[in-house]
Amino acid sequence: MTREERCKLAIERGYTYDPETGFIYNRYGKTSKPNKLSGYNEMCITVNKNRFKIQGHQFAWYYEHGYCVNELDHINGVKTDNRICNLRSVTHQQNNWNRVNAKGYTIIKNSNKYRAEIRLNTKKIYLGSYNTEQEARSAYLAAKEIYHKI
Repeated sequence: MTREERCKLAIERGYTYDPETGFIYNRYGKTSKPNKLSGYNEMCITVNKNRFKIQGHQFAWYYEHGYCVNELDHINGVKTDNRICNLRSVTHQQNNWNRVNAKGYTIIKNSNKYRAEIRLNTKKIYLGSYNTEQEARSAYLAAKEIYHKI
């Protein structure tokens, strides 16, 4: 079952969405809860003893726009904030740009220096070699401001 078919089925089953609050309600008025592993709000629909999951942000987008997209980004980084003003359609690469743990530098063992680089459209851009980890990180963050604008 495709994502779009799941969203249509959820609407048929009485699920609604409030774009101001970002809450998704089932036909009994209960809100969807975050998945403990992923952190995203999820809904579960049963059809002929088969269970289908729908992520809350994907349902919210479909409910408001009438179509599904491959990747959605939570602008403020909060996985449970499904307000429509906080969601945007992005590419997979753009969605990875706002990862908090992305370093952008590695140590070069034979010279004990740090090499900074950034990726853009599957290509590496070399940013230089630095004596300290902090210098390499600063170079990466400066390049990120330039290259990873959404």
